[in-house]
Amino acid sequence: MLKIGIAGQRGLAFLKAFRALPGVEVAALCDTSPDTLERNASAHEIPGRFTEFAAMLDSVDAVVVSTPMQCHAEQSIEALAAGKHVLSEVSACVTMDECWRLLSAAEKSSAVYAMAENYCYGKDVVLIKELVRQGLFGVPYFAEGEYLHEVRNYHHTLDGSPTWRSVYQVGRRGCTYGTHSLGPVMQWFAAADPSDRIATISCHGTGVHTDPGHPHDDTCLMLVQLASGKLIKIRLDMLSNRPHLPAYYALQGTLGVYEATRFPGQAAQIWLGKSEDGANRKWQPLSELYETHLPADWRNPPPEALAAGHGGGDYFVARDFIRACRGEASPNCGIHDALAWTACDILSEASITNGGTPLRVPNFRDPKEKPLSYA
Repeated sequence: MLKIGIAGQRGLAFLKAFRALPGVEVAALCDTSPDTLERNASAHEIPGRFTEFAAMLDSVDAVVVSTPMQCHAEQSIEALAAGKHVLSEVSACVTMDECWRLLSAAEKSSAVYAMAENYCYGKDVVLIKELVRQGLFGVPYFAEGEYLHEVRNYHHTLDGSPTWRSVYQVGRRGCTYGTHSLGPVMQWFAAADPSDRIATISCHGTGVHTDPGHPHDDTCLMLVQLASGKLIKIRLDMLSNRPHLPAYYALQGTLGVYEATRFPGQAAQIWLGKSEDGANRKWQPLSELYETHLPADWRNPPPEALAAGHGGGDYFVARDFIRACRGEASPNCGIHDALAWTACDILSEASITNGGTPLRVPNFRDPKEKPLSYA
């Protein structure tokens, strides 16, 4: 029996998925608020109850780190040092120093580290990855990802106190929450060329207009250049007055293009075919390829996946984490990808405050790589 401990309320989103998997028990819950802990643990019949993360580790085999962002790295490092598998919410770290210390902890530990980037599991995202893998896009060379999510009501508590989001998401400049947009498109590029990697990033912003109480630009654009020269454009906007659009993506390849929809009720579109087809090619709804090209997991998903949050993503995150813990598969987002995607967010602050200066992103897979410092 693999015993899971959950730190933080967000991790309860994985509860039904864990309980649907054989040989898995959610054995403990951790929350710094005794009242919140008792309420949630009782409501979900979780036996182990802890207000301190370290105290929970002795009673579990794996942990879900779903605490505020600034706690992710330290708690993951602590759990890995204790030999406990880690599923960390995004982002993995908030400083470059944390990135290197987390990498060291993961390399020294016998346990598995995975980042819970659930946006990699959206139905359309999974389908595009499969189409890229099959070569139907030819050579992909440009992609876009956007996270437009006005969340000003999350920045302060009812008494006006700032939340962690007020500090770590909009309390600084840059693309501070970009992995939801970057992760899926990086997996598309990896499906075409697993050896490619992020080389540099640069970041620009619009300035502050909507919410002068925070230094975060209303809209940030981060350009991500791969070692191959391929390009990704990431847009982050958490302050503008506009409807949510947390999952817009696009992909351009030598044989075709994918465009997600920007408006409710409209279908994502795809345009594929060999170059000699010319005018015979036409746009078609991406949904027309669901039955023929979606991986089996998504053609016939279990009821737990259909009921899970983030379009079923939370279920597949939990399932794949358990498979990785048992040595049945590699993590879908392991330590090297987690750090590369997270480092883009962190370095974007230095880039935007220096006029969009391109900055090199470390190659965390290279044992010769050394920590970099950007003033």
